[in-house]
Amino acid sequence: MSGRNGNRLAEHFLDRPEDPERAASAAGTLVQWKRALVALRTILVAVLIAAGAGRTLAEQEPATQVDAPSAPVWEYDPENAQEILGTCAGCHGKNGQGGSDGTYPRLAGMRAKYISKQLRAFKTKERINIPMYPYAIERDLPETDVLDIARLLSKIELPTELPEFDESTSAFEKLRAAQSVFNVRRVDGDVERGAELYEEKCRKCHGKEAWGRGSSPQLAGQYTEYVESQIEQYKTGERIYSDKRMKKVIDTLSGEDIQDLLAYFSTRDD
Repeated sequence: MSGRNGNRLAEHFLDRPEDPERAASAAGTLVQWKRALVALRTILVAVLIAAGAGRTLAEQEPATQVDAPSAPVWEYDPENAQEILGTCAGCHGKNGQGGSDGTYPRLAGMRAKYISKQLRAFKTKERINIPMYPYAIERDLPETDVLDIARLLSKIELPTELPEFDESTSAFEKLRAAQSVFNVRRVDGDVERGAELYEEKCRKCHGKEAWGRGSSPQLAGQYTEYVESQIEQYKTGERIYSDKRMKKVIDTLSGEDIQDLLAYFSTRDD
């Protein structure tokens, strides 16, 4: 029934004083219809506004390649990033090169989208890592810090070999240069077969020659011990799959497959 018909109904009964109960009922019906129409109009306006906002957001270019769900307005702060890196350096090295033979992974040069995603997973306890517990809390690592450190680490390039030195280069400078070099040592396995397995099972997500893609991390240029330990944690359920495609792949890998893949990864930064 339209609002106009509701008004006519009310007028019909209100003009008949001999039936006060029916008149009161009609008046109540009129009020209910008016409220319903106001509510409907409010809903339609909200839907139209939301649709327009959605189109506007879809047309805008993202401010950064890093996902920032809780910090839509963010401007990179390099000084803050360097300060955070100082905290990370205790385990991951001053250049994000990792350490302790893969106990702490390399972070330098990894994709910002992947780093920020993992930091958020540590904060929500979706990914459990005891050494990260004291640092991955909102009070000490707000979203802006996540974005800052992710960007800084993603821009760090680690040389894979020593530069050429001249006679004027001091021993201290040579030592510092040597400490910044990162090169994964070769491991046993069938490299060619590992390359074939990678093409078949891994390349779609982890990119050409295992250097990562999107939010999928690089497997090349990472400690062999760390990659192996993460595969094992996935297999045992200690680490939760953030992508169901990973489970389908890892469940099919034999011990020999894993060793050959690791052998292939260890050649990618030569």
